[in-house]
Amino acid sequence: MGTFTVALEFGTPDRSRFEPVRAVADSGALFSWLPRNTLENLGHAPALRRTFVLADGREDERDVAEVPVRYAGETLSTLCVFGEEETPPILGALTMEQFLVAPDPVHRRLIPVRGLALMAQRGKKYRAALEKVDRSRTYEPKEAVSLVKETAYANFDESVELHIRTGLDTRHADQQLRGTLVLPHGLGKGQRVLVFAEGEAARIAEQGGADYVGADDLIKRIEGGWLEFEVALGVKEMMGKVGRLGRVLGPRGLMPNPRTNTVVEPQDLPKAIRDSKQGRVEFRTDRTNLVHVPFGKVSFAEEALVENLASLIDAIVREKPSGAKGQYIRSMTITTTMGPGVKLDIPATLSTTTGAAV
Repeated sequence: MGTFTVALEFGTPDRSRFEPVRAVADSGALFSWLPRNTLENLGHAPALRRTFVLADGREDERDVAEVPVRYAGETLSTLCVFGEEETPPILGALTMEQFLVAPDPVHRRLIPVRGLALMAQRGKKYRAALEKVDRSRTYEPKEAVSLVKETAYANFDESVELHIRTGLDTRHADQQLRGTLVLPHGLGKGQRVLVFAEGEAARIAEQGGADYVGADDLIKRIEGGWLEFEVALGVKEMMGKVGRLGRVLGPRGLMPNPRTNTVVEPQDLPKAIRDSKQGRVEFRTDRTNLVHVPFGKVSFAEEALVENLASLIDAIVREKPSGAKGQYIRSMTITTTMGPGVKLDIPATLSTTTGAAV
């Protein structure tokens, strides 16, 4: 029946930028595969190393990383293998299971499947972790964070994520939710920051710790295809020149913009660089009115995760769209990359913030 390709997107560790990819749907491969240069350009470094059995029976060791992937409006984290440059992108069985889809080789497409049909395929570690979660109740933030740390079983430092089901209808412009914030304890990984500046502003950026600082020279490098950075900042005086990079940086979420606090005054560059390196996260509703955003790593202390979670929810509450109707937040769940979800008690969770959702 042959194979077929699927259009999806792979993102940077903080989910601020996604790149479109056409991957071969292959249920015979457990993990998804991407060429190493693609993963490195997205800012990913190997998290662990695993031995794989190739199609010809040979065993081969490969690097693996946790990578955000977006499909059909939903964003989840998946394990992805660093392949050779000539390796075609592959969408593996684990990723398809996470999105509750399966390949239909007859019609050459992915089709939704019922979650219960896949639950029986879960491994022993996942089932053991799931037994520790009371799925009939909701948890206060501290208890929930403690539980997701306890049920994290992967042998790499998993991300901890927040998933919210909202009452918004994103078909309406006044019900779109989008915002950014810098988590008080970061995301656990620094980011490479580029600053478009010259003269005194360039000197301030260099002293502020920017990884790359320049003007026309950087613009030419980017026009030539160089994109080895995760955050781009610019001073107002440079935006006339930087504007011609809109087609390159815009789709990747890298274009400096006053609305995302990435176009700044020279004196504000040190703080903007520091915030970017600490880990700015972006939250937004997907096509199904859900919000998916990471807020730390399993290795973080419980107190740090709770504070990050409170700051994130506070920001989401404050950015409540003007056209929102009915109940704004309908459910909240936190989970690790590989672990089961833990439902949050909404009133108790909102009480940790300075805002209020209705």
